[in-house]
Amino acid sequence: MSESMQGKPGLFAQVNTWLREILQLFRKAPGKWMLLGLAHVFLFVMIPGLLGIKFISFLLLPTFLAIVMGFYRNADQGLYADLGDLLNEVKPTFRKLLSLGAICVFYVFLINLLTADDATRLQEFAKAEPSAEEMMAQFGPVFLKLMLLLLPLVLLIWFSPMLVAYQQYSVIRAIKSSLAAVIQYLLPLLLTWLGVTLIIMLSMTLSGVLVAIVSAFSSQVGGLLMLVLVFSCMLLASALMFAFQYISNRDIFRVPPAVVQEEL
Repeated sequence: MSESMQGKPGLFAQVNTWLREILQLFRKAPGKWMLLGLAHVFLFVMIPGLLGIKFISFLLLPTFLAIVMGFYRNADQGLYADLGDLLNEVKPTFRKLLSLGAICVFYVFLINLLTADDATRLQEFAKAEPSAEEMMAQFGPVFLKLMLLLLPLVLLIWFSPMLVAYQQYSVIRAIKSSLAAVIQYLLPLLLTWLGVTLIIMLSMTLSGVLVAIVSAFSSQVGGLLMLVLVFSCMLLASALMFAFQYISNRDIFRVPPAVVQEEL
């Protein structure tokens, strides 16, 4: 673990620092991070739902996370590498990343069992053509429940993909180190996660207010705007959580410099 974190600043000072650095990193390349968020939503939400290949996509989740962390690492270090460079860097550890993916598949299977009723209820609710405000009210609690159910898996593999891909940890060592780091830094990680979640929920709330105002003049335009804003909030959520994942990885573990040494 990094020397800077061994000093352990105060809890709220650490959380404040992480939240500030997450937003600073997001502002470095918001377009790129939103595109990565789009890739995340497309590969792990839309395609699996349409084609029924959710378990295959989640098998590749750790590899995807390792590549995403590589992009954030390079931006943080002021360096540049394209997708091909990062794929070559991650390639030697692909089998180990697939092993982490197998854990994801098992847990996602359990989540499917636990959220099957919610998914059915939302589908039936959507058939009734609810208003934009009603749809937002139904979507919010389900979104929060899903995030809470994903939390154990997130904590298990929060650090593992980057440790495996860029620091040559074995799968078992990466999982043990990830769990040890989560236990040691549980409060700052949890409070920072809550802070990022509040930012996301605030964005969704403001979006709901905007939709309500527009819907008062045109329900059709309001409905379309609702879809756009909900999708945008999903991309923002992915981008901010990725930034949080990288920042905590960087500060708790020693993150080696990127291979490519070109200026941004």
